[in-house]
Formats: sequence, C-alpha cells, structure tokens
Amino acid sequence: MMRGLWRGVLSKRGPAEHFWVSVICFSVLVIASFLLFEQQIQDLVAQLDLYLPQTPAQQFNLALLVIALLALDVVLPVPSSMVALLAVAALGGVGGYLVIFIGLCLGAWLGYALGAGYFRVLSGRLGLHQRKPGQLAYTLGTLSLICLRGVPVLAETSVVAAGMQRYPLRAFLVVTTLANAGLALAYSAIGSYLVAQNALLVTLLASMVLPGLFIAGYSLFKRLRQAPEQALRGRFEVSYDYPVLFTDHLFDPGNSCLHRQLTAGRHGRVTVLIFADEHLLHCNPQLAAQIQSWFAAHATDLHLQAPPIAVPAGELSKTADVLQQLYRDMLDHGLDRHCYVLAMGGGALLDSVGYACATFHRGIRLIRLPSTVLAQNDAGIGVKNGINAFGQKNLLGAFYPATAVINDFQLLTSLGRRDQIAGLAEAVKVALIKDEAFFQWMEQQADALAGFDHAASRHAIRRCAELHLAHITGAGDPFERGNGRPLDYGHWAAHKLENLSQHRLRHGEAVAVGMALDGLYANALGLLSDAETERLMDLLARLGFNLCPPELGLKDAQGRSLVLLGLEEFRQHLGGQLSIPMLNRIGSSIDLHEIDDRLMEQALLRLSSRGSAALALNEGCTP
Repeated sequence: MMRGLWRGVLSKRGPAEHFWVSVICFSVLVIASFLLFEQQIQDLVAQLDLYLPQTPAQQFNLALLVIALLALDVVLPVPSSMVALLAVAALGGVGGYLVIFIGLCLGAWLGYALGAGYFRVLSGRLGLHQRKPGQLAYTLGTLSLICLRGVPVLAETSVVAAGMQRYPLRAFLVVTTLANAGLALAYSAIGSYLVAQNALLVTLLASMVLPGLFIAGYSLFKRLRQAPEQALRGRFEVSYDYPVLFTDHLFDPGNSCLHRQLTAGRHGRVTVLIFADEHLLHCNPQLAAQIQSWFAAHATDLHLQAPPIAVPAGELSKTADVLQQLYRDMLDHGLDRHCYVLAMGGGALLDSVGYACATFHRGIRLIRLPSTVLAQNDAGIGVKNGINAFGQKNLLGAFYPATAVINDFQLLTSLGRRDQIAGLAEAVKVALIKDEAFFQWMEQQADALAGFDHAASRHAIRRCAELHLAHITGAGDPFERGNGRPLDYGHWAAHKLENLSQHRLRHGEAVAVGMALDGLYANALGLLSDAETERLMDLLARLGFNLCPPELGLKDAQGRSLVLLGLEEFRQHLGGQLSIPMLNRIGSSIDLHEIDDRLMEQALLRLSSRGSAALALNEGCTP
C-alpha cells in the first residue's frame, strides 16, 4: 500500500492527486533541518543580529532594498515571505507593513505591465510575447487574483496572466491593492508577534512554512469553491438587416423592388413560394396572373414554384389546421432553407405564415407583403409570429424577423372602408405612446383619414411604420425578454374583446376600444388630464370607431365583467407579472404592475355610458 502511495507521489499525476502528502513532506523536511542543524542556525542568527540597521539612514536603505526585492519578485527568484518577515523584524511592525505593502503593489503592477506588453523588450526576453491568453491553464477571476497574492510563484504568475488577459486595469489596481494591504498586514502581525517573543529563529522558520500554508489554503479554497460541474459560458450576437420598403404596383414588370430583395447576395436561381390571403385574391382576380407574369419576366434569376396558394383570411388563418397545411405545402413543393416564402395578406395571415417559416427547417427565408392598413403600419413591421390555441390569442408563436417587408399601397385600395379604418387604430396607439406631434397631425387630418384620402393615409402608414420600426430596433428588447411592452397599449382588453366577439371585431376595432378604456382608467388615476382624455376619445370617434360594442356588457354567472377577466389572462401571457402600459400624457406612457379593479370597473361604466349617450344621437353603439 505504501509502495503504491509513493509511486503515485513520484508519478506525473502526483502533484495533483497527492498534494497534501507533498505539503506534509515539505514541512517535515523544513522542521527536521532546523532540529538537525539547530546550533549552526543559532550561530547564523546571532551573526544576523549584528547587521540589523541601527540608524535612520541604514533603516531607509534597508527599506529601499526590501521594496526593490519584493517589486522584482516577478522576474527574480526572491523568497518574498522570508524578505517580508525579516523586514518586520528589522523595521518594526508599522515600518515593515509599509515597506511590504509598497513592494507587493509595485511587484503586482510590474507583473501586469509585463503581461500586457507595456515593457516590450523585457516581455520579449521572458517569452511573454509568444503566448496568448487562451494558452493559460485557467481563466483568471477576481477571487483567484485575491487568493493567489500569498502563494509563491502563483502570485507572480497571476499578475502576469492578468496583464496577458487584459484584465481591466482599474479593477486590477483596486483588487491587488486591497489584497496586498491584507497580505502585508498578515506578515506584519506574524512578524511583530514573533519579534515580541524574541524568536528570530522561529521567524525564519515561519518564513519558510508560511508559503506552504498559503498554498494549502488556496487549494482548500478551490476545492470548496469548485462546483460539481463547471458551467461553460458563451455569448454571441446576431445582427439583422431589416428593410421596410414602400412602393406601388409591386408586380408591375418595370418594378424591381422585389427582385432586388430576392437576389441580394445570392448566386444562382432563387426558388419562391407564395401564400396569399384568399380574400385578397378574390377581390383582385387579376393579381395571380400578374404575379406569374412578373416571375416569368425574371425567370433567369427567379423560379415561382407554384401559383399563389390561398390561405383563409383573418383570424381563421391562425389555427393549428392551417399551420399544418402550410407545412404540408412547403414540404410538397420541396422548399429548403435557401428558398423564399412570400406572405401576402393581413396581420393574421402574416402571423401564421411567419410562424410556419420560423419553424420549418428551423427557419426559412420570409418576405412580408402586407395587404391591409393594420399590417402595413404595425403587424407587418413587427418580428412576432404565432397562432391562436386553446382559446388563447397568440398562445403559440416565435420571434422571427422577416428578410424584408414591402408595403404596396395599391394593395389597400380594394379594401372595404371598415378594414381601411380599423388599421388606423394602431397609428393612434403609437402616436399616443411615442409622438405627440403625430397625434396632433392625426387630429388635424381626422376627416381625411376617415375618408381614406390617399395622401393622408400614405403619410399615416409610413409614420406609424417608422415609429414601430424605431421601437423594435432601438428599444433594446426586440424579442420582448423584458416585461415592459409599450406597443401593447390597449391590447389586454382588445385580445379579450376579439375572443368574446369570436373575431367579429377586427383587431384594430378592438384596440380602439381598449385604448378608450385605458384612457378613462388613466384619467381616474389622475395620470391623464381631462382635456387629453377627451382628445383621445374624440379622435377615435371622428375616425369612425364604435367604442361601445355589445361585448363590453357581457358578464359571467357571478356577475363579473368578462372583459375585465382579460387582465388575468394578460398577466399569464406575460409570465406572471402584470405590466400594462398606461398614458401619463399624450406622447408618453408608463408601465403599471397593478390594476385597481374598482377604478377599472368605473372606467368601463363611463365608456358604456358614453356609448349609450351616443346611441341616443344615432352615432354610438351599433351591434
């Protein structure tokens, strides 16, 4: 058994596996040498006593020598523990402490400078310039830097490593200065005690044993600190180029907007498959032929895999059955990750096709071609995709930016008035939370917008798209990892109203009601003034929104408003913590994490009463 132990100690793995045996053997060797040569050592110590400095000049010279030895420890084989304890014996506790502290700090700074290459000639001679930080045995951390200050060899290695790894200089100076202060205090305390006991011999012995104790302590610290399994950590960033383009007559033979997006950075023929809103294809019977003719004119670069495939319009497209059919179509037509899908339709279709593209082959290239006002100014700009499931809106989905978004204003001209107006709700929303000047412009142009005047509508769509894109790319949270979502203003009630109406209400119509309700709640809280609340309600009414749909009055068996139950559903959607954007003035919002149910019920009653008054004037609640 002993033979196997010593074989292990002497083997290559010995220093790692039998560390404590090595420490014990070293300590026994030191103590034995003192016992065997006690008389000779006593004579040596007696001789050393004669050379202790007696005058201030001698003490100053010794102090400079000690500082130089400790500072140059990084390049010279200097027994720093022995030098430190002898300095205390010769200069006293306070003087020794100052000398040790200064010497250790200078040595640490010199080591860092050598590692960082500030002294290129000396670094080159030591071979540091040939090493890379990745070649070090470990990644240096703050705790390691502190604990290694008292360990021979490793103390010097750690500061050189810090320089090589470009450990932040300011942090390095703070950490090593504090560590050196503690280490100098330890040396001073031990040395002062031994000198007080008139035990210079023991001082010498301690100077030889202390390094072993430091090594043992650091080894124990590493074992206690080391987790059962060290985690590997990495960090990377993904950069997206996200163009939002505006054009007219996208599939006119002379329009190259789509061609540029499909062929940018590509070599060879690009395969394309198109999913289009069936209502859009029905209202524009010539559209499918125009698309095929356009691709035929670009047959050298582009290949249309099949005529446009019709997808159910509106929320009917956001079901598991439609999603499965999208997968089947992409699979049957042999699409791979290098092909393109074009999604033509409103926000609901863009959501479902986007979700299919995000998950088919783990991501297939997508270009969005929004065909409604709501999609062009909001839904088509965003990076969210999803379908409804288990009675919950957008329960399943993914964040997946499109390769490009192309807004063709001509696709909006065939929309019915109701759809044209519904999309303006998102423009009002983004103006309310981000741009007071845009809100004022909408107030001035309310009649033109309500009549879908082309010039006013183009400006509203573009400005709304600009504000949405700026939020996605500039707010630092495009994938909504945080809880604050100002673009969801008015949406907690809107989602519930859409479900209660079984999607009779357009999304924009429901958002308009949600904004009115939250505006009245903010007014009840004192966040929004009476004048600004009236401006909000007036603009929504002038644009043609019905702010009192019958779903507002629905109650459950316990008499609770079904609309207000949407707050709890929204809390679950956010992951447990409620965060509701609420206006504090026009053009600005704050997040509320608690809602006063009593005040919200009062706001609901106020909204209903306004609807009843409007009904009396033949302007309000129409089922």
